Amino acid sequence: MPRQRFYNNFDNIKYFQCSIDTAYLNVLRRVLIFFIIGNTGFKIEKLYIDCIDDRGNCFIVYWAKVKFFLLRIIYSGLVFSDADGLTVEKSTLRKTVKPAINGIINFNNKFLKTSISLKRIDDPISRLLYKESGNNELTWNCHHPKALVEIYYNGSVYKGLGYSETLFCPMNPLELPMEELRWGRFLSDSNTVIWINWKDEHPLNKIFLNGIEFDDAVITNKTISFNDGKHKLTFSEVQPIRNSKLSGLFSKMKFLKIFFKSRLLNSLEIKYKAKTILSENSLFLSDGWSLFETVTWRK
Repeated sequence: MPRQRFYNNFDNIKYFQCSIDTAYLNVLRRVLIFFIIGNTGFKIEKLYIDCIDDRGNCFIVYWAKVKFFLLRIIYSGLVFSDADGLTVEKSTLRKTVKPAINGIINFNNKFLKTSISLKRIDDPISRLLYKESGNNELTWNCHHPKALVEIYYNGSVYKGLGYSETLFCPMNPLELPMEELRWGRFLSDSNTVIWINWKDEHPLNKIFLNGIEFDDAVITNKTISFNDGKHKLTFSEVQPIRNSKLSGLFSKMKFLKIFFKSRLLNSLEIKYKAKTILSENSLFLSDGWSLFETVTWRK
């Protein structure tokens, strides 16, 4: 057999083998999803903490527990964006204990080399955001809408206003009825604004001003107006903190990717911080910092 024909045939064999392997992995993934996730449940509990000081140094800390089949995964993550906009991220899969959620939260994570203390200022807010036919519920527990926060990180102490919430999701995230999620919070000494907005066949549009709920937020890249347009948040000096696909969360546990579809893995998350003014009927009420994000689910 001529040498070139041999190599061509060998390439065809390799291509055929690769096609079989890919098809086999896709089938295996679907089977595992059906028998493991579909039959045993999927539960996520995520604690979120943030803080921005007067200079714009911004911290976002996560603690999450994921359960499905026999797996129990604990994830902790830190995002730090300094006053100049330089962002550093850390994460670990080392087992850590979720802090007790009381009026004061003390969260010490030796793997992230971070220590956080939050003292609640505003009253908690809790809502059922979604309930499916199987009675699975997405519950939002905003236990610290506004808090005094002190963070020890990298040899320095940072103090500012912060926020904390816990999400409980006893279902596969792909089952949530949303194509785009917008979330954010604005904190000042005298006012607190929190918004949750998602688009899909079951849209959600909630915004809270000092604990009072409205459902008419109009969100643009630079402003949010609500309460029949009487109140407005105006953003300035907007800085991106994070711009990445959710698949990046699996960098330390790549084997888990076989359980999730590309719609989730390719979802794009963009986080921002911005100086913000809250006004009422065009009159200044207060100023402070906002943290907000947009998550887009992609096919």
